[in-house]
Amino acid sequence: MRLTRREVLQSLCIGVVGAPFLAGGMARAQAYTPFMLVLDGTDGAPARDKMRLLSEAIIRRNVPLGLALPADAGDEAFSAALALRAAYGGMFEPVVFLPGMETERVYFQMRRAGIAQARLAALATRSEDGALQHAACVTMLCRQGETEVPTLSGVRAGGFRTVLVMPKEDAPTSYSETENGIMHVAGGLRLGSLAELDERRGKITQRMASDEPAVLYVSLADITRFDDDRLAALAAALADFIAEAEDEGKIATILPSEFYLRSEAFSRDIALHLDLGSGAAPTDAETAFVKALTAAGIAFTRSGGADVTDGAGCPMLGTDPQMPDWQAVRAAAGVAFDLDKPEGEAAPVTCAVTAKEGPDAALLSSAGITVTAVLDGGEGNGGLDENGLLNVPVAFRIDGGLRIGNGRELAETLNTRLGHERDALVMVGGAALAEGGAGEVIAGVLGGLAVRKGNRVTGLGAFGAAVTGRDPIFGRLQRSQQMRFAETSAGEAVIDAAEKARLEADAELAWRYFTRLSDKWTGLAPASAEASGSSVVPYPFVTMWDIASQIFGLVAAHALGLATDDEFAEAAGKILKSLPATRIGKLRLPQANVSTRRGGAVENSYNASDTGRLLVALKLLAGRGLDKDVAAVLARWDLAATISQRRMHDIDDGRWKTYFRSNYAHYAARGFALWGMEVDTPYAPEPEDVATDRRMRILGKVADIGAVGTEPHTLEAMEFGASEAAQVISDVLFAAQVDEYRRTGRFVCVSESSIDRAPWFVYQGLEVDAEEDPWALETMVDRARYGTPEMRRALDVVNCKGAYLWNAVRPHAYSARLVEHVRERGRVPGLGFASGIYAATGRQTTNYSDVNTNGVILEAIAYTLKGRTALL
Repeated sequence: MRLTRREVLQSLCIGVVGAPFLAGGMARAQAYTPFMLVLDGTDGAPARDKMRLLSEAIIRRNVPLGLALPADAGDEAFSAALALRAAYGGMFEPVVFLPGMETERVYFQMRRAGIAQARLAALATRSEDGALQHAACVTMLCRQGETEVPTLSGVRAGGFRTVLVMPKEDAPTSYSETENGIMHVAGGLRLGSLAELDERRGKITQRMASDEPAVLYVSLADITRFDDDRLAALAAALADFIAEAEDEGKIATILPSEFYLRSEAFSRDIALHLDLGSGAAPTDAETAFVKALTAAGIAFTRSGGADVTDGAGCPMLGTDPQMPDWQAVRAAAGVAFDLDKPEGEAAPVTCAVTAKEGPDAALLSSAGITVTAVLDGGEGNGGLDENGLLNVPVAFRIDGGLRIGNGRELAETLNTRLGHERDALVMVGGAALAEGGAGEVIAGVLGGLAVRKGNRVTGLGAFGAAVTGRDPIFGRLQRSQQMRFAETSAGEAVIDAAEKARLEADAELAWRYFTRLSDKWTGLAPASAEASGSSVVPYPFVTMWDIASQIFGLVAAHALGLATDDEFAEAAGKILKSLPATRIGKLRLPQANVSTRRGGAVENSYNASDTGRLLVALKLLAGRGLDKDVAAVLARWDLAATISQRRMHDIDDGRWKTYFRSNYAHYAARGFALWGMEVDTPYAPEPEDVATDRRMRILGKVADIGAVGTEPHTLEAMEFGASEAAQVISDVLFAAQVDEYRRTGRFVCVSESSIDRAPWFVYQGLEVDAEEDPWALETMVDRARYGTPEMRRALDVVNCKGAYLWNAVRPHAYSARLVEHVRERGRVPGLGFASGIYAATGRQTTNYSDVNTNGVILEAIAYTLKGRTALL
């Protein structure tokens, strides 16, 4: 959206508070350039007395101004700013400076905006009639980043509607509006000190002569060096200069918020919620009132009122999740994830109201509730809380004890309380309808509110959707939490005799890969193999990750009775003796790749990720009676020397490279930690993060790194028990796969996979921050060629081991269908399971299998059949 100059200036001519000097009329106003003065206190809030002296010296000359203060400025500074606003109405506006907001994701924009406004609300005062004077500011400021102008669509959830983007140096002014109604005003002129006015007059005058809005930022960083008389003189000189330009018809001075609030484009949302069914009013009165609102086209939500069918329901939820309203929420969520129901047949419940002492916020959030209101909580603090819930305070409640009369007094009070700029919630209690005819009057008052220019009356759920910014990561997290909530029973986790037999047969086939192909001297199975007639052609090299998968497969086969004690001991002994320890530079390390036929290294490199997986497998063997053998292997390696500043490192042809920025690094770090080598994880949240903030921080770091697949997060769950990071990532990925299946009927199971054609190995995953086409496919070679949409479709596979992993850690109707799909199409008789099934054709990676596929399938089946208990 782009506002035209005419639209802005027309709005300035009509009822602009604090600018009576525009009374010259439309023709004159059209020659004006909107001009905003902002005193820049972002480098430290000025002393209270100097702030007041400076501001009043400017206001006395009829020049409105904004004062930018850091969000963490002292209470004294903000209280003084709010007092100035109260004293001077539309001539003064506090502007909240939130440093770093330009780089925050939308979710954290919402959180920080709400926290800032909550602090201001704590400084609010009460008027003579007892009404809370809302302390919220509608304008915030951030600094221009290194590149493009930031978009802060999240700040409306905290009550901001205008964002000033202050440039590092003079820059042209631009303005634009986000889809959810946030005006951004970027650029402007910078005045480094009040004392610099004389040397900058020419540049400022030149900008005033343009036909684009102008913002002048005046730094207050040095005002402590001026005594009061000098400060007042400098302020007066600045104000006189601006006022003179206005008198000459060059500019129209406005507050920063007025640029948007007074424009034709501005609108605000007013949520209307009906709290019915208390018995305070006759049922027919409630029904008639609802019908009157519906007939007038007024949207609303309701709670209570069993005989009322109009309006969207926002249930009243109490502390007991077993109550009927809670069960209805759970049932709606269940339908929303029912694989046999068409998508959109039933929508989950996203809004709710509670009593003051209501249910735990974390429970509400996990149920998929995104917006809440407290029926008896007064105005309170709004904004997005640490559980990801948008709390909407009640701005005005129409209820028993309130004088209704003919509606005139009610309408005046309502308009006064709501003001003209804030999004707000209006609640109507059933007791207000007890008096005969009251419902008709109230409906008329609400109808007048609805048709008032700029107002958009809606229900509580739609209100929440309108004021929150769109963050695809947050949406995925909410969806995954709701899916967990919908799973009311462990029915899918029950394994009947027939399924047990099928899983055992699957394990026997997967074990065949190792009994047929493991080298009789080294005990190592090849990385991959292709069946051709009665013969098999192996690829006789393996990574440390491959060897780890073989070890896990061996332990699983032993647990399932496919390998005897002697067979297990012999196979494990061979593998341990074949683990390499050759010098890389001055260190003895397990090389990245070795030959399965002789066990020797084939390249002079070391891979920290693969070694981390191997360390997990070795810990498993140590717990199976091979602790001395494992200790002897570890003693041959200088693994601790590869860790520097708590970071793992790869070594490739003598070049060291930090191994950290990877979605596998967290799992590898846990492997190193098993042996006393503590290293950092890329998913570490900030110390102050709690609840949803922690999970969003993790997912944000995942997005910064790249796409995520089924592994290694499901492996971590089976082997250690899932960390918070692994659980969050797995839940989000699983929910996304289920949603894709429901939308398209296409199986999605993404992971790393060898395939039977060039480029021979692919990484598939979910880009958690992508809104459209989130499924990524990457290759290690010729990415330009294999990165086209056509090649991505051709190479897209349903990962066979991934299906069994999901069936193990997330028993569900979808994971059960995945396993059936793999059973039907992925078996390679006499060799094991194919690595994948091509989504486009439904054919397997023909006669092609690998060590990771079969080792992981064995591990997953053993975990499933042995009670789903962590292996370590």
